[in-house]
Amino acid sequence: MRVLVVDDEPLARERLVRFLQDIDDVENIATASSGEEALSKLNDFRADVLLLDIRMPGLNGLSVADRVQQQEQPPAIIFCTAYDDHAMEAFQVRAQSYLLKPIQRQALTDALHTCRRLNRAQVQALDTQQQVDSLSVQHGREKEIWPLSDVYFFRAEQKYVMLFGLHGERVVDESLKALEQRFASSFVRVHRNTLIARARVEKLYRDHEGGYWVRVRGVEEPIAVSRRHAREVRALFD
Repeated sequence: MRVLVVDDEPLARERLVRFLQDIDDVENIATASSGEEALSKLNDFRADVLLLDIRMPGLNGLSVADRVQQQEQPPAIIFCTAYDDHAMEAFQVRAQSYLLKPIQRQALTDALHTCRRLNRAQVQALDTQQQVDSLSVQHGREKEIWPLSDVYFFRAEQKYVMLFGLHGERVVDESLKALEQRFASSFVRVHRNTLIARARVEKLYRDHEGGYWVRVRGVEEPIAVSRRHAREVRALFD
């Protein structure tokens, strides 16, 4: 894996380079201190991953990402920033991860693993649909961009809404109602606290007490369906 580190702060660049040098899959590392220098280096340095600061003098990281995504085979982008208020903009330029400074070694390693899972073909396939078929989720100090196809169901739990999917559980910074409205064509409400992916519904059945349950592909345990929402779930099989 070839990685280009872009940050106007020397200490931040050095920290990332030091972490990268300890990761076996990283074969080549280059650095740039500005957005302009990054674009210039990408002409010669074939990066697989771009570690990109957002707030830099001159061309900022979001502008760099937007230009990079216009390439025929763009590198995966991981934003490394001290600010958590650019997640939606990062989502719009198709970043794979969003890490908050100070960057932690394990968070960086995990983000690079995510980039390996999303090969170039997958990234390009997600390109045209990502703004409507993806969402930003919280994972520790990191923000990730998840395609909806990786999401099995959402559940409201006390103060938070949790996402359950291909890569485990994550916190979502949206209400269940907002998610239902935003992704109405992809998710169906089965309970006051649960939305499930329509495409993953496999079976609706009743137990010996008359309660409704649904089997969801990829989920080991059945999910409870309220009587109020059973008809809508049943309609998925019509």
